[in-house]
Amino acid sequence: MSNSLSRRSLFAGGVSIGAAGLLGTGVLSGPAHAGPAARAALLADTTPKVVFTTSFEDSDREWLNGFTHYDRAVHREGTQSLRYTRPDESTYVFATKKIPHAAEDYVPVSVSAWVKTEGLKNGGASIAVEWYAKDDCYLGGGYAGATTSADWVQLTCGPQAAPAGAAYMKAIFYLQRQTTGSAWIDELVVTRHEPKLLRAKLAAPAYRGLLIPGENREIDLRIGLYPPTGSDASDYKVNVELADADGHKVHTRTYSGASRLKYTHPVSRLAHGEYELRVSAVDSKGRTVEDKTIELRKLRDSEVPTTYFDAHGRTRHNGELFFPLGAYNGPTTSKNLEDLQYASFNTVVSYHVPTVPILDETHRRGMKTLFTHRNTDAGEVQKYKGHPSLLGWYINDETPPDTEGPVVRPRYASVVENDFDHPAYSVDYRVWPGDLTQEVTDAYGTDNYPIKGEPTDGPHHVYTSTAAAVRERPGSAVWTVIQLHNLGNYGHFGVRAPNLAEVRSMSWQAIVAGANGLIYYSRFDMERDAAGESYRTLLDRAKAVVSQISTLSPVILSADRAESVRVAHSDDLEWTTRAHEGHDYLFVVNRSGAARTVSFTGRGNDKAEVLFEGRELAKKGGRFTDRLEGLGVGLYRLSQ
Repeated sequence: MSNSLSRRSLFAGGVSIGAAGLLGTGVLSGPAHAGPAARAALLADTTPKVVFTTSFEDSDREWLNGFTHYDRAVHREGTQSLRYTRPDESTYVFATKKIPHAAEDYVPVSVSAWVKTEGLKNGGASIAVEWYAKDDCYLGGGYAGATTSADWVQLTCGPQAAPAGAAYMKAIFYLQRQTTGSAWIDELVVTRHEPKLLRAKLAAPAYRGLLIPGENREIDLRIGLYPPTGSDASDYKVNVELADADGHKVHTRTYSGASRLKYTHPVSRLAHGEYELRVSAVDSKGRTVEDKTIELRKLRDSEVPTTYFDAHGRTRHNGELFFPLGAYNGPTTSKNLEDLQYASFNTVVSYHVPTVPILDETHRRGMKTLFTHRNTDAGEVQKYKGHPSLLGWYINDETPPDTEGPVVRPRYASVVENDFDHPAYSVDYRVWPGDLTQEVTDAYGTDNYPIKGEPTDGPHHVYTSTAAAVRERPGSAVWTVIQLHNLGNYGHFGVRAPNLAEVRSMSWQAIVAGANGLIYYSRFDMERDAAGESYRTLLDRAKAVVSQISTLSPVILSADRAESVRVAHSDDLEWTTRAHEGHDYLFVVNRSGAARTVSFTGRGNDKAEVLFEGRELAKKGGRFTDRLEGLGVGLYRLSQ
């Protein structure tokens, strides 16, 4: 099973995350909502529907895992229940069942079940739902609170919206980490709820609705309709209005008959100033069912922020392109900064508020700070926003906007309302819906920590989760978190830290998938490796990878692609190209654990240089071929 539940308890002490309400109000956009008449009219269509139920009478073997069995002596209904017994703390295995018809994009699902326990120590029993991509990469989930009750109690998680691109959903019954004893589950019900009808997100401008000089030629609004059961997109019209600060309509457009829409309008036709983009879904009787308002502002040259994300999601800091190569740190010391600089990191993410002398030293070393601001203190933002080492604000560590909106929205507001010149950054192991993400952060990254040192590890999942985040946030900054640490540091049954091949592969998977920044977790964990690897060994391992990426960062940041480079299809290879200063570049990652051959062509090139390996490929039969070991990375430079 994926270690997504493991990651959830990394900082939460094993406590499951409960689901709450869906959308709240936004900072840059108003919430989608329905008027009372429309809600009443659609009531019959939006009734939740049970898609799966079991009282475990069928003895389905999919639930069995070596720690579970069917128990005829204990049950709430029928003749038996499913019992889970863990005799010691050395295992962490879940009872799971794939549920059909429960993985539609953005469609909410809830799961309820009756649970009782006996003799539990160090925690409780709980249920969850999780969604996975077709390669079994975890994409998101919903989690109920845990129980230690000796009587039957009903647990419920959700409604939780399925992430886009999920291939299947699992219902999960489990004991929390390090919990021993027994628990029973009976009468499990999976319910499908109707999705939000209207979703809208800005692909341009993707950064805070700011039309920055030289960036976006047009406004690009992506709209999705998700009609309730029994209706389809043809039952609705979508109206888009662009209005100026005085409320005068600048442009309007109406769409009908399609579920995926794209609204565009030239930026050149707009005067400088503030605008509102209003999008609404209207039913066949002319009633507004849901609507949303997004604020825009066209800037003058003198109003450009010090740090912002451009039309490609790249960081521009003081007018220069910048590829963040960050590392998480604890209380930062001069020695920490020395070590991070040695390993070629250019950004520090401190879990503690750094002192002004440390901020000053960070700046002197040419490094940047992602300032931890997981609160709503506007005074903190005002105090530190002028420091030259500041790159942005780290506002969210694994708190999702769909279920924890009242927590995360005020944090983002405290940054947006008090610091025009620096972006906010959020991290989660779940892939957030793009429209919600845009309302609570500027940069976003997934933190998939797949390495335990076991045969079931899934390092290839870093590509999948990064690509999913990029799809959700077109034109936005995606800074993927890369695992450096031993999960055993947190009692997660990890036996070692990622090796060099894994760190290199995961890093380049993220880049190939579209990440425009990488943040590594963590420097302080390398100092306390549970397997006893030395700090210097682990730091040198990070340096070997990060230094190469740093060298190539101007190439990675190029917006130009090498259109003439063509790669032969392989299910296990992912690749991207760049064109930069007279050269074509090809970056290839092998997601398989076994060796694979990459074959590619390039216009007018007789040789291809294999970067950092001191060798060249000669063209044979009009093609270049190279062998990539399992999880191998190929970095090639060709003259144009």
